[in-house]
Amino acid sequence: MTREQFAAHVAEIEKRFAPRPAALRLRIFWLAVLGYAGMLAWLGAVCLFAALFLVPGIRLPLDGGWLLLLFGVLILVFGGWAVMRVLWVRLKPPEGRVVPRCEAPALHAMIDDLRRRLGASSFHRVIITPACNAAVSEVPRLGVLGWPRHYLQLGLPLLECLSATEIRAVLAHELAHLSSRHGRLTGWLYRLRRSWEQIFEKLRQPYVRGAVSLRPLLLKFIDWFWPRFNAHAFVLSRWNEFEADGMAVWAAGPEPMASALYRIAVYDRLLNERFWPALWKRANEEPAPPAGVFEDMRARLRTTPAPEDDTQWREQAFKFVTSDTDTHPCLSARLRSIKRLPESVASGEFPPWPPVEEPNAAETLLGPALERIRVDVEARWRKDCHKTWADRHARAASLQHQLHSLAQAVPEPAADVDSLWDQARAVIDLQGDAAAVPLLHQILGLAPSHAGANFCLGRHLIAAADPAGESHLEQAMAKDESLVPKGCGLLHGHFRRIGQAGRVREIEARLDRYEAAMAASKAERANVTAADIFVPHGLEEAELEALRSLITAEPGVATAYLAQKHMHYFPKQRLFVLCVEGRRGWFRLPDRDGEQAAVKRLFAKVSLPGRVLVFAPSGAFASLARKVRRVPQARIFTR
Repeated sequence: MTREQFAAHVAEIEKRFAPRPAALRLRIFWLAVLGYAGMLAWLGAVCLFAALFLVPGIRLPLDGGWLLLLFGVLILVFGGWAVMRVLWVRLKPPEGRVVPRCEAPALHAMIDDLRRRLGASSFHRVIITPACNAAVSEVPRLGVLGWPRHYLQLGLPLLECLSATEIRAVLAHELAHLSSRHGRLTGWLYRLRRSWEQIFEKLRQPYVRGAVSLRPLLLKFIDWFWPRFNAHAFVLSRWNEFEADGMAVWAAGPEPMASALYRIAVYDRLLNERFWPALWKRANEEPAPPAGVFEDMRARLRTTPAPEDDTQWREQAFKFVTSDTDTHPCLSARLRSIKRLPESVASGEFPPWPPVEEPNAAETLLGPALERIRVDVEARWRKDCHKTWADRHARAASLQHQLHSLAQAVPEPAADVDSLWDQARAVIDLQGDAAAVPLLHQILGLAPSHAGANFCLGRHLIAAADPAGESHLEQAMAKDESLVPKGCGLLHGHFRRIGQAGRVREIEARLDRYEAAMAASKAERANVTAADIFVPHGLEEAELEALRSLITAEPGVATAYLAQKHMHYFPKQRLFVLCVEGRRGWFRLPDRDGEQAAVKRLFAKVSLPGRVLVFAPSGAFASLARKVRRVPQARIFTR
């Protein structure tokens, strides 16, 4: 199901069930039953097949039925093992610093109080992570069959930027998804969707080819079932987010909930777009991750951002729109649902930057353990990123050497597009897009359609909310079709941030068309037959001379023909066919072994602007060779 089809299906379900949420819950319940039945049908089939041997074996005398019993037991054991091996998907529990009750009694007391008020399930563990968010994770013990453990993940940056009353509202929202007040069926369906999403994603991961597995059969059922279940559960999940916000308001108050949502939206941008990128630039000079990162983060959260960032982030927080791939509603929709959306937003006036309150939630709820927890979280972060940091540091040294060599080797670099592009790429890798803007403008002054320069400049402008970046990205994608997924991803995020929902849907439809064309292109390029259409090769004379010199070095080749397959999809990605005919001996018969040896050697050496099929005109390729010979200007070599 494409994004456009999924969005249309979601809109139809919302319209159909908006006045009847109970009917939607019942519909999803029966879809869930169908899902379990489809996944367990394989186990039932194994049991039924085993029963065909076991029942007669039991009824017959032992001396005549033992063989049937043996077959039945073997089918039951090995067949059941094969089915359960597929269904029993293990998900790793979330990683982080575990905070037991004895270490942070205030935090656990707040959780216990909210659990009692909301009638929510208990947590297996409470974990502190380096991320600026909060989440409840479920790890099913029995794979698709369920029986989950619940984990509460709290980001240390989140605790550092929210007050205790705000974090209480956030916790109430997360606990609402486990609450009996939420409706046991509603909560179960919400959690089931999230669990199945993770499990099905893991089932699609590559497995050992050739291994005996029922996974391909199960995936066929999942490909049919999951889009239908997910579209219905998606609508319910989005409704559940609003309900969870309402329960958080009931448990913690509307003002803490509203300020927490706003603060998370803007501080997340501060960390992801300023703090972390600036930190990773230090890998250019420092061989290992620095110490005191989370102390620096704590200090950074207490500073006001640059005026241009302040204005842009606050405006985009309220303009941001939700796509049909995200169950979480946007900030404006959530504030509107709890009746706390400022009236000034409609006229383009946005609330001021919310400073961090003192004491923050981390200091209030973690108490004396905060410093110890911060050190442990940082140690885990340093361990996780150590290899990536070291690789970046080594690459930075190589890039610095490359920049120095380019400056020394090219007498007039300003007139050399390739040299400028090499410099720009090195600068981008070292310092980011902004540092390379002068070089990118130089490149586009010499080559206005340069795909890489247009893409990088467009990416930089889009990040600054400059609409001029849109045209640069469009030029890059028009020049190089392989940039479409990345370019559309940047435009998708940009249009969501500035509130253009219609353009978001256009980008999603464009990605659907691109992916369909890619699938068709892959099938089109998978084989070459005489039934295909072939056109002249279209190579420059210099490219032909380089190819002829390679063929000349093969003494057994007498004639060579070159053409290209006509492509309906992505014609810029060319597919050439090179037919080489061997010299005939005195007995006038072709030397097939010599031709095949020449084909293998040429295939390893030939380099053309596209993929190349090299073949000899024998066997199954005889009809293909005849068709290639008839293409105008196909003969490129005769000895």
